[in-house]
This record gives sequence, structure tokens and C-alpha cells, in this order.
Amino acid sequence: MAMTDLKERNEHALELLFASDPVLVDVRPAIDVLPGMTKDTVLTSGPPLPWREYTGGQRAGIIGGVRYEELAPTAGDAERLLDRGDVRVAGCHDFGCVGSVAGITTASMPVLVVEDAGSGGRGFCTLFEGAGPGRLNYGVYDDGVQRNLEHLAGVIGPLLGEAVRSVEGGIRLRPIMERALRQGDELHSRNTAASGLFLRALLPALLELDGPRARTLASYLTSDDYFFLRPSMAAAKSMADRMYAADGASIVTAMAFSCKEFGIRVAGLGPRWFRGPLPEYETAGFLPGRGRAEIEAIGGESLITEVCGLGAFAQAAAFPLQAYQGEPEAMVRRNLEMYEITAGEHPSFRIPFLGYRGTPAGIDVARVATTGITPALDVGLAGKGGGQIGAGSFRAPLRPFADAWDALSTIPAP
Repeated sequence: MAMTDLKERNEHALELLFASDPVLVDVRPAIDVLPGMTKDTVLTSGPPLPWREYTGGQRAGIIGGVRYEELAPTAGDAERLLDRGDVRVAGCHDFGCVGSVAGITTASMPVLVVEDAGSGGRGFCTLFEGAGPGRLNYGVYDDGVQRNLEHLAGVIGPLLGEAVRSVEGGIRLRPIMERALRQGDELHSRNTAASGLFLRALLPALLELDGPRARTLASYLTSDDYFFLRPSMAAAKSMADRMYAADGASIVTAMAFSCKEFGIRVAGLGPRWFRGPLPEYETAGFLPGRGRAEIEAIGGESLITEVCGLGAFAQAAAFPLQAYQGEPEAMVRRNLEMYEITAGEHPSFRIPFLGYRGTPAGIDVARVATTGITPALDVGLAGKGGGQIGAGSFRAPLRPFADAWDALSTIPAP
């Protein structure tokens, strides 16, 4: 493929990305809105694996999802169903959604429905489970997790869906994301400003609910600053998927990892996963009493934010994260390095510290392969035995990008 042709195709991919307008239009049970979702399907993060290859916290999360849906009364019964193939395990991305950490998504779980106003394409993500370290998406399933999931499905999801549907035209997420970047967020590991801005956008609809229901929903939305991570992920999914219309482009449309491997998808190569080893630890901060020796990979797809020029590609906008990402100077250096491997700069996602320069956007596998510089990733850290133990900055492996570039390079010119 001629480099001039590739440049034009990548410019087209970026035009599609930059024109996106993600809007939160609803909150519904996954089975009602995810194409192909069934009662006996459990979705999880990363390039899909055969069931027998899932280990550790991700395996525990999948088993927990089976039990939550009351398909099996015990972990042993759930494993037998999975072993026989009576319950299907599939990848979130193949159903138009993205999953945080282990990404467990089951039929009755409420999901955020984000629709691109221009293309009509949708992205989905489950609701934030709460601030406690023990969550299903962190590989924990016990009575407390079950009660919390039931509360989300039976109370919070319906309330939030009712409020969102009452907002004419839905809640536009991009203006919230743009403003949050100017207020100290990078829309991945820090969502403090965005969560507050979302609550303000929803406030008129919240006031239309009766007092007790309004207080219940407000209590959930204000219980932790991380609520907006999930709308950010669903928005990024709808934004990134637009780029598949750029035939032959070398721009990354998805990054994700499982307990076993890391993978990417590329605009010009469709839904094919290019796989490699897990991301490498760069720097991290830990919860009290926890440490590096406890880190266990159990999956993650919040990296979709980096795909769209957020997260680690906007670290210099979020200096409050230095406890997890390193000193501010290191965050700036890491952010500046990402311009070397992207095809453009986002016209409206801007970083104040860099003179309101647009975030590096459009990860180009050709640039990654030729420079050897791989994407930085802001990642929540799971511990052995389940639960969150901290957060940090990681680096993607080189191999998937090099393999994807090799695949594109062998496509004959039209």
C-alpha cells in the first residue's frame, strides 16, 4: 500500500472519529439492547479465549456472572455448565459493548446505551458497581456483591433509565468530556469533574422524580467520583467504531486484554484481533497494605478511552493522578511521547498544561511498529484472589501492532 494512500485513509478515519457525537439515550437490561445477547451468555473482557483458558479473577468473575443470573446455585455447578458449553462465554466487543477490568456482563445487568448522533452506531457498558474493592468486575462474587448487583438491576438501572429518557435528545457526553479535561480529568483513571458535570446535566430530570427515588439515584451518582468512567467507555466505543468505515486505515479501533493476553483491532482490518503478551508495568500506586507482588491480570477494556485520545493520552491534564502515574514531569513526558505514534491531534479534547494542545489521537500501527514506542495505558489493578489493589500506568506490547502493520502491508493496492 502506498504511503500517500495510507495517509488519506488515516485522515478519513480521524475525520470520522472527530465528528462523533456520543449521546446517552437510555439504560436498559443487556438482553434488551445488546445484539445477539441471550440469557445463557456471559460476556467478558479481552480478545475471546476458550472457556478453559480463563484463569484467576477473570475465571472467578465469569463463574460469578453465571451464579448471578441464577443459572447455577454453586460455583461448581456453574463450572460444569461452562465446561459443557451450556453457558456461552464471549467477548464484550463482539456485542458492541466494553467491560471494565474483567468486564462481566450478563443478560439482566443494566447497561448504558450511548448512541452516536451522526451515524446511529451504539456503544454499551455496565454501570459502575461502587467504591468497594470487592466487585464482580474485580473477580469477586459473594453475598454483598450479589445484593449490590441486584440493587443496580432492580433500582438504580430503572431509575437512571427513566431520568435519561426524560431528557429531550438524551445527554450529550462529548461536551462533558471536553470540559472535564479542562478541569483535571483524563476520563479513565480520573473522572471527578466529569461525574459532577454529568450530575448537573441530569439534575432537571432528577428533580422530576419523587423525593425518595430522587434521593436514591442521587445517592448512587454521588457515592464515588468514578461513576463517569462507564459513560466514558460506552461513548469511546461508539466513537471508535465509526473508524471501521475507513477502509484500509492503519488506525487502532480497540485495545483490550484478558487474563492471558493483550489484543488490538485496526480500522482497515475489521474485527480481527492481533494478539500479544500482557501489558508491562511502568508505575503504580497501591491501596494501604497492598503491593506489586499481588498484581494479577484479570482483563480490561477501559483502554478504549486511550483509543480515542483520552486516558494516558491525556495524562498531562490530570496531575492529581501522580500518586499512581508518577511525578508530573514523567506524566508530561509520557503524554508527549504519544504524539509520536498517533496520526493526529483531537480538535476538541485539549490539555491546558500543553497550551490547550489537542490530545494525541488515532494510534497508528505503522508508527508504533517503526518507532517501537507503544501506547501508554492507565489501568486499574486487580489483586490475586480478587478485588482492586491500586492503579497505575502500563505499556502495551509491541507485537500486536507490528503484526497488524505486516497484515496491512501485504494487502494489494486496489
